Amino acid sequence: MSLPPLSTDATPPGQDCEVIRYCVNTALYSKEALFRACYQFTDRCYLFLEESDNDAITVEFRKRSASTDLKDVIGAFANELINQRVRADLSRETQRIRELIVAQAFGDADLREPAT
Repeated sequence: MSLPPLSTDATPPGQDCEVIRYCVNTALYSKEALFRACYQFTDRCYLFLEESDNDAITVEFRKRSASTDLKDVIGAFANELINQRVRADLSRETQRIRELIVAQAFGDADLREPAT
């Protein structure tokens, strides 16, 4: 399995790039996981999303400050995509048991307003 394509703008050697584009395979990561991962990076970067084709969304990262290293951000973003995918999988796998726990917890509770 190969890594997703990573492209940068035309940056002279030895200088940091200002923009990096990262292609996310939506057959592997849901849009929900992608948006949740993107949200985690809004404090460090400006993010722009564009559908590339049916199975891909390109995320463009732009620096918010000069000190931001976009190559480090991309590595952290790739890890966050995995994190969000696992969270979504666990949520789906445990949905029924969570519903049962909540039903049990509130099953005997009287949730009506007390009579005055």
